[in-house]
This record gives sequence, structure tokens and C-alpha cells, in this order.
Amino acid sequence: MKHPLPLSALAALILVQGCFTVPVTTTVVTQPGRRVTAEATKFNVLWVSPSPTETASLLIEDLLAQCDGADLTGVTLSTQVGWVIIGQQEKTMASGYCVE
Repeated sequence: MKHPLPLSALAALILVQGCFTVPVTTTVVTQPGRRVTAEATKFNVLWVSPSPTETASLLIEDLLAQCDGADLTGVTLSTQVGWVIIGQQEKTMASGYCVE
């Protein structure tokens, strides 16, 4: 094996590109207030343009806007993926509770 460093660097680059983390901070309250929800849907033709990683952040911002300045707690994010012959449908949903 003549070039172990470039091969290991390529393997590390592929691993990093396949992983991402969406930071979410939440505070648990005993009596949450009004429930708020938001969702985003995208159809990926031939699987070439998946939903961006910022989708979760945008949904949380939408939840905060629905709370009219109140704090947000109990945030839950979920994703549904459905495949069809020419691509896939991605639906990301967020829900939480406004703290009163």
C-alpha cells in the first residue's frame, strides 16, 4: 500500500459528509401550554436533492414564532420518507408546547 494517508483521508471525508447533528435544547415544564406544530415537505426527483440540514432549525423557528414570544418546551422532530419510482417524498414534522 503506497498511499495510506490519502486513502484514510478520503474515508474520513466520506464519513463526515454522511453524518450531521441538529442541536436541540429543551426545558421540561410540569404544565405545558398550547401545542404548536410545523412541517416541511420536499419531493426529491431521482434522489439528487434531499432536504437540507437546516430544515429542523427552520421548523423550530416556526414553532417559536407561533408561541408569540413565550418559551418553547417538549420539542419533537420526526421524518417520514416515502419512495416512488422516480424519487422520494420527505416530510419533516416538528411539534412542541408553548410555556405559559
